[in-house]
Amino acid sequence: MSEPTISWDDILEVGQGGPGCGQLFINGKQPKGAFRYLPPALYHDGHVYASTFVPGGFVVAEIDPGTLVRRAVTERLPYARLAAIEGEEIVYYDHFEGDSVSRVAVSRPKPLMARLFRRR
Repeated sequence: MSEPTISWDDILEVGQGGPGCGQLFINGKQPKGAFRYLPPALYHDGHVYASTFVPGGFVVAEIDPGTLVRRAVTERLPYARLAAIEGEEIVYYDHFEGDSVSRVAVSRPKPLMARLFRRR
């Protein structure tokens, strides 16, 4: 699969003096659900990663470009502006102002059969 086209529209400030979040488009279509996203979005290993604005903070999400289905990678965070993907970790800025960074592992659910055999 080739790298998808990622674009943004309707970016608005979240709160007074807060970051700008907007509508994310992947290949001209919006991911499922009525969410706003904090630019930038990153493409890695067949998926798009974006920071989703939710009440009380942000959730880093993995989006399948083919189905546009969104899956949360993290719990709610106070702030998460994506910086890079290094190996199997997402690097993100964890404060609106400053250069403090955090990391979270990119983990995908294991196939059903693999989970069943592991339990034995």
